Parts: sequence; structure tokens; C-alpha cells
Amino acid sequence: MNQLPRAGGAQAALFGPGDPPVFEIVNAAGPTPVQLLCDHASRAVPAALGKLGLGDIHFDRHIAYDIGAAEVTRRLAVTLDAPAVLAGYSRLVIDVNRPPGHPDSFPESSAGTEIPGNRSLGETARRQRVTTLFEPYHDAIHETIADLWRR
Repeated sequence: MNQLPRAGGAQAALFGPGDPPVFEIVNAAGPTPVQLLCDHASRAVPAALGKLGLGDIHFDRHIAYDIGAAEVTRRLAVTLDAPAVLAGYSRLVIDVNRPPGHPDSFPESSAGTEIPGNRSLGETARRQRVTTLFEPYHDAIHETIADLWRR
């Protein structure tokens, strides 16, 4: 398993020392010409965002992540001997499965639960999440695909 570190710069303002990496790459050198993705692998929220104003119980629910998907993806990466890229943060912070600007990129509610930390989210905060979470994750996907093509 290979976990890539967070970059500096704008990310430093969002992440604290205990926050996980933006993404995880499993079996990067896997020779099978298939790439596995898990966009909703994690329920993590950067500490600086204060759990988006939600109680802990909400991060055990499907609104935060796809329950079990990360483990299935990791096992498939090993079984298929293929690379996998897993997002490191909850879809409640930013849904990396939606293009920036999509109405559901920063959900203000999910399955009847209001997400206080996403209400009235300004353009600066949105841009910070795009540049620190969405873009690095998608860059890792593109780089992994490029690596498969170079083999």
C-alpha cells in the first residue's frame, strides 16, 4: 500500500498534523491494465473544518462515505494485481465524483441531514477544497493512468 503525502502551500491552511493524506494509492505497480477508483472511500474531515458542524454519529452513515467500499477496492487491487486510487476525505467535504461547480459538490444536506459547515460556503472556501482535495485526487488518477500507458 502506498499513501502519498499532502502537498504544502494552500493545503497547509486546511490540514493539521493528524489529518490523513488526500488520497491513497494501493498496488501502484500492479501490472494489470485496469485502474480501480474509490471516490467515497473515507469519512474523514480535515480537523480545521470541525466535522462540518455534525455529530460523530453522522460519519458512520452512508451520507459520509460508501460503507465498505474502501476495503473492497483494496482487496480487488490485490486480487486483480491492479492499481487503485482511493479518496482520503468524505464526500461531505467535497464530492470528488462531481465536477467543481456541480450543485452537489458541497452538499448542504444529505438524506435529510443538514450539513452546517457547507451552508453559505463562500467562493474562497470552495476553491480551497477544490485545490486541496479534488485536484490532487484527480491528478493522482491521471498519473496512475499515464503510468499504465507507459508500461
